[in-house]
Amino acid sequence: MSEHEEIKSNNRPWIDQIQSFNKLYHEEENKVEVSPGIKLGWVKGVLVPCLLSIWGVMLFLRMPWILGQAGIFHSIIIILIALVIILITTFSLSAISTNGKIKGGGLYFIISRSIGPEFGASIGILLAFANTISAAMNTIGFCISLRSLLQQNDIRIIDSNLNFRALGVVSIIIMSILCCIGMDREAEVQNALLIAIIVGIFNVIIGSYNGPKSNAAKASGFTGFSMKTFKENWYPDYRIENNIQQSFFTIFSVFFPSVTGIQAGANISGDLKDPSASIPKGTLLSILITITSYIVLIVVPGSVQLREASGYENELQDEFYLNCSFRNCTKGLYKDDNLMQTISLWPITIYFGCFGATISTALTALISVPKLLQRLGQDDIYPYLKYLAKGYGKSKEPYRAHVFAMVVSSVLLIIGELNDIASLISTIYLSAYAMLNLCTFHIAYFNPLGWRPTYKFYNKWLSLAAAIICIIIMIFIDKKMSAIVGCAICVLYRIAARKKEVINWGSSKQTRHIKTFIKTVYKSNTIQYHVKNYLPNLIVFSGNPESRKKLVSLAHLITKNYGIQLCVNIEKMSLTKRQKKIRLDKGIQWLRNSGIKSLYVVIDNIGLDLATHMVYSCGHGQFKPNIVMVGYKSDWLNCPYQDLQTYLNIFNVANINGMSTIMIRISSTESFEDQNLFVQDFKHLSKKEEILYKTQSTQNTSIRNQQKVADCFVKIKIKEFSFEKKKPNHGTVDVWWLYSDGGLSLIISYILKHSITWKNCKFRIFGVTNKVECLFEEKNKLKQLLSLYRIDFDYLDIILSNTTDPTTMTYFNSLFERASSKENQFDEYNLQKEYISETLFLRDLIELHSFNSDLIILTTPKNNEEINILFMCWIETISRGLPPCIIINGSTESVITVNA
Repeated sequence: MSEHEEIKSNNRPWIDQIQSFNKLYHEEENKVEVSPGIKLGWVKGVLVPCLLSIWGVMLFLRMPWILGQAGIFHSIIIILIALVIILITTFSLSAISTNGKIKGGGLYFIISRSIGPEFGASIGILLAFANTISAAMNTIGFCISLRSLLQQNDIRIIDSNLNFRALGVVSIIIMSILCCIGMDREAEVQNALLIAIIVGIFNVIIGSYNGPKSNAAKASGFTGFSMKTFKENWYPDYRIENNIQQSFFTIFSVFFPSVTGIQAGANISGDLKDPSASIPKGTLLSILITITSYIVLIVVPGSVQLREASGYENELQDEFYLNCSFRNCTKGLYKDDNLMQTISLWPITIYFGCFGATISTALTALISVPKLLQRLGQDDIYPYLKYLAKGYGKSKEPYRAHVFAMVVSSVLLIIGELNDIASLISTIYLSAYAMLNLCTFHIAYFNPLGWRPTYKFYNKWLSLAAAIICIIIMIFIDKKMSAIVGCAICVLYRIAARKKEVINWGSSKQTRHIKTFIKTVYKSNTIQYHVKNYLPNLIVFSGNPESRKKLVSLAHLITKNYGIQLCVNIEKMSLTKRQKKIRLDKGIQWLRNSGIKSLYVVIDNIGLDLATHMVYSCGHGQFKPNIVMVGYKSDWLNCPYQDLQTYLNIFNVANINGMSTIMIRISSTESFEDQNLFVQDFKHLSKKEEILYKTQSTQNTSIRNQQKVADCFVKIKIKEFSFEKKKPNHGTVDVWWLYSDGGLSLIISYILKHSITWKNCKFRIFGVTNKVECLFEEKNKLKQLLSLYRIDFDYLDIILSNTTDPTTMTYFNSLFERASSKENQFDEYNLQKEYISETLFLRDLIELHSFNSDLIILTTPKNNEEINILFMCWIETISRGLPPCIIINGSTESVITVNA
């Protein structure tokens, strides 16, 4: 064999196999992802959208007002706090973006795939709403700038409120149409807008350097660069605006939305060539550029422009234009909406810069909202959004989502002053950034093997700190709005969590559950067992859970608040991987739909004997199973001996492992009434015949016993039995606590008594003694014992044992002869028969006292010998014709304590 062939013969994948796999993987991914349209690089796809989104309505229209209120010092602090938040958030965003393939949906996609769909979807809805408000706000900013430009040229066609809003709606419609045309056309428009903004910023700097060119400019408070002006504007001077006393945090709430454009590139991640590389590079560079520009537009106007001035040229000589103590001055940082035009070199460029800043931000919002809604609809988290997910054309543009965003933005614009809800936008973005940073911290803290981001300049503790800062600032900005947003997230979370289909995105929440479970499992080996901490951990031999609903539902009733349930399906034949997965998924889905919390496992290509040993050995410490639950084997007398022995070995192996066993017998008349025992076939008799039938004389069975058997059959046939009903049961539950079972029968009865189905039932407990003089004494002892155990019963009695009824003994002997002679084991079993037959009088006592009960809990006699067909003969004799029975074969270990 050649070296090449030898290498390829190893189990490691060869390079062509890896390439083939990757090709298939990406083909499969593309089937799910929308068809690719125009793909953008990091400059056009991230840098430019981020710049245009951050340079919004704030840049030229609101920055002077912020400067007037907060002063240079506080304004810079506000910018730096915002910088810290967005910078660390960008680090977090970059880390997650470089840890895998990022598709459309922006922050929603990143958060949902990182920490789970519930948080991602709730934040996604709020971000869509915030972006829609942002689009409306920036459109209003555009209309204000346009109105100002027209008024300067004595054109007043949009001075009226109606015309102003009509212009805003038309602008939103035009921008929405532009967004629908496609990313390539929109990118061309963005370039022109970006140039207009940059020219406007440099015009402010150059104009400030040149100083005022006219007396009108001087009268408006434009001093040119002056240290005196700089000092006057250094400290804050917060005033009342719109009946609200401004403060550091109210100004922060107004400014912060202007820097929330850092996710603009992530919002259109589905249109990027390489999102993982483009998002970090473009976002960080845009932050550097925009934050620098904001600081410049604070320091420069703060050095050349006064807070207040009258604007009257005739007051220049005696500086009366500065006296605003007794009048409302209309010029200066506080009042002048056109201040940037005043101090710039060419005022017209500021108007175009305002147009560029406002239109670009509105465009970015109107692009990102439909993409976000489309992804939410595709993921089908909220059913009503699925309608908006439909894409059209080669690029799969979400035209329906575009129309929806356009309509909502227009409605919000018509409503009126959206500046009043700036705190809502800030709160939503802060909550989104807090969640993004928490996602990064969460996934980095638990550090799954899948967490391998190529971007390394992040720190999980910095991410956590940024999340905490965001939450604190949210509360300081507006407690009421923070509470509203928090409640909205909780409601949206609950709606998303109610989705029945399991969404598996490999979230860090799953990693946390797994790692927490691993730690708990290891700790469980160090925790010593104590009876007060007893947990009923059940193994249920259910096969397909749906085929044994009553068995599985009883196990769930016992374990749902107290222990662990494991349903086991053992298949003798060998299953393919696909067949096994189909069975597993079907069983898990049924359990989930039925509201049953249970583990489920399918074991194939193995016998029941070997599987029993294997299943019993699973678990560790307090998680180790201690109870085995099986259904009653109704065909035990007619089945092959090997099948019966395999069934009995479930009990024998459980005894060896110190485990208790519970056998459930629901319909007690479904077996063994054949030609050799009871010749009547109940299924073919009328109701009258079922009640009045006669047996063959050879059986010597009393009419009284036959009548009761038939009555029980009729009762069971008419009323469908269930352990977990929606309506409470008002019947009777009898506990025959006859033999030592460690108190398991009392624990199970206690669980049933506190369940919804059985809580209204009358619970009775019975004991037995063979000494008539001890009846009263034994009854008092039992009362005291139950009192110490803190277990309440509605009725308690000690019954005197009696001789076994001949009919019962005859029936038992008939069973024994048939079963033992079948395998020629008569002599071997006959040695144990005497002990077993001495307990058969219980059949007559149970029949007398519990025949009309709804449920019987019964303990079996302890037998140090191997459990064999005598055990089945005893069970059949005791429980035939009775109501549903829970038959308990307890271990010697105590599960109940008298200690408080």
